[in-house]
Order: sequence, then structure tokens, then C-alpha cells
Amino acid sequence: MLLQIFVVTAVLGFAQGLECWQCSANSFKECQKTGKLVTCSSSEDVCSTVVRRYFMVHRIWKQCKQKQSCLSDREQNWDKFGGNNQCNDNFRSSICTCCCQKDSCNVNEMCKGKVTLNTCSAIRPNLKHGRMFCTNGNKVGSKCLFSCTDSGFYLNPAGHSTSQCMGNGEWSLKPPCCSRPCPPYIPFDLVWVFTRKSREDLGLVQRTLRKSFSKLRREEENLRVGRIVYSDVVHEEVSFNLTTDWWNVPFGKLQAMLKFLPPDLGIVNTGAALKYVKDYMLGKDHWDLSHADIVIAVTDSESDDDVTVIAKSLRDDGVLVYSVFLKTPENKPNMQQLLDIAGEEEHVFIADENLEGIGDRIADELIGHLCQNICDE
Repeated sequence: MLLQIFVVTAVLGFAQGLECWQCSANSFKECQKTGKLVTCSSSEDVCSTVVRRYFMVHRIWKQCKQKQSCLSDREQNWDKFGGNNQCNDNFRSSICTCCCQKDSCNVNEMCKGKVTLNTCSAIRPNLKHGRMFCTNGNKVGSKCLFSCTDSGFYLNPAGHSTSQCMGNGEWSLKPPCCSRPCPPYIPFDLVWVFTRKSREDLGLVQRTLRKSFSKLRREEENLRVGRIVYSDVVHEEVSFNLTTDWWNVPFGKLQAMLKFLPPDLGIVNTGAALKYVKDYMLGKDHWDLSHADIVIAVTDSESDDDVTVIAKSLRDDGVLVYSVFLKTPENKPNMQQLLDIAGEEEHVFIADENLEGIGDRIADELIGHLCQNICDE
């Protein structure tokens, strides 16, 4: 007999429905004071809050409700084009519906109306390599049409040929840009930052990465590459700016140039090298370019100066920063410092002595990132 009572109690406890606050009042304060928590029937699976406003007078209902019915009422809250809006604090009268699915979730639910915005964010005034026509600028209801006019350029994201400014102040689709297929076309500037200590690995690094980036179209308007070599200071005599085609310089010539550098003091100031890149290679006169900016720091040593502040400054400017550590039995990576340089784990790469696969991994991550955000340059 005791077992039967226990089973019945357990079943009743399991079958207990959702609990919602129930009230019918003229204010939220009154609803809290006069309302009560009730157990919903098995067919009622959400808690509902309805607020009707007549000028400054409110009427509030809270109750259990069927989910589909509540969601249907809620769909009337917001008209995407900003007209005939039920739930809008700009109107003298409105009705707002809110739905939630957890016990007591509507106890403090205010269910406020939204405010219709008059405009969306401005779209770039001209569409490079294409044209744009908007029926009413960036005001609510305006419809913008986009098309690419130059040969070889396509809308990106594909299919975003029309976008409308909606009543919530957002465009119905992200406005596109006109771009070439990505890859092989990716407009970005890339600066390699090599430590002087890793000069023995420079040829291997250069050959590995050149092969990985061969899938890109190297045109000056599309992709430019520079590099610096540093120890305690940047060695300008063996560095190349973004407009110099150093990829085709024979490795033997690069080695000969490195032999004439001053004696190596054994100091590695990666922070100073990154500052040089920011000040002289990606300076203010560079910001007018539509290219994305990439910095890849290749090292086999821990930095002797601070890297955190300058690396963050580069990233705050929109520069993608990667760190590559050339691991040897003698040199172990300082993972925290590499993360301080790159800013995120996906941009930190550890390479063994033969650099197997490192170039492809860097290229794939970089290309995937840039092609996904081609319109955000």
C-alpha cells in the first residue's frame, strides 16, 4: 500500500505543469500585489504577459497560455517596415505580447514596447566597381538595389542585390560590396617580421610560405608583401617595404646581406619590431587603402621587451596579427607571450624544425578569415 501511494505521488509530481504568474491589473505594481503563481494545464506550455497602453493608462494581463497562440500574438508586436505597429512606445495606444517558457519567468516581465527608428545606418555613398540606387536614402522603408558593373566583379555576399531599411533600424540584408572571387583575389598587405636569430630558417620559411600563398593572385593592387628583420633593433638594410618585390630575390643574396649586419648582441625586442611595423609600414598614410592588413611574426626566441601593448594597438587598428614559433630542442615556446602577440589561440602556430604543413595551415586560416569578411575592409 505504501508503495502504491509513493508511485501515485511520484507520477503526480512528474506531471505537474509549468508555473506562471497570473494577474489582471492596471499597473505592474498592482499585478505584483494582487497576482498569484498558478500551475498551468498540460496544454499550456508558456507564460504570457500582455500590456495594453491607452495614452498613460496601462492594463496588464499575465497568465498561462498555449505556445503557438502566444507566439502568434507576439508576431504582431513588430512590423518590419515600421508601420501599423502594435508594440511601439511612439504610439498613443499599443499592445505588446511577451512569451517565456520557464517556471515563474513572467513574474517580473515588463514587456515594453519598442521605439520605431527613422533611419538605418548609412551605406557607403558609392559602390566601388558597381552601382547602388536607394528609393529614399537610409530612411525606414527605403529599398536599395545593388549591382556590379566592372567585368570580373560579383556581389559579395552573393544574392544580396536588394536590401530594405526596416522599422527596427536595421537593413533586411547586409549591404554587399563588389569583389573578385576570393580566393584567388584577396586585397591585403602582408608584413613578415623575422628575428635575426631565425635567419638560418629564413630560406625554408620563405620557400614554404611562398608555395602556400601561390593560390593567391599577386598583383600590386591586390596583394603586397613586405618584411623586416630585427634583433634588438630593426635592421633596415635587410628589410623590404610593401612596394618591393623581394620574393624573387635569390636566397643566396639575402644570406650575403645578412652577413654584413652588426654583431648580434643576443637581444630580441619583438615589441620594438611590431612598433616599427605600426609606425612606418602601416602608418596613417596607409589607412586610406582598402586593403586588409596582416602581420606575421616569426621567431625562435622569447622577446626581451614587452609585446602586449603594441600588439593590442595593432589589433585595435584592425590588423590581423599571427605569431609563429620555430621550435627546436633548445628553444621552447612561451605560449602566453605568443598569445599576447596574436590575441587569439587560432592565430598562434608552433612549427617544428622542418616546418611541415605550417605554411598551408597559416594560409588556410588567413584566406578563410579574409574571404569570409571581404566586405569589411
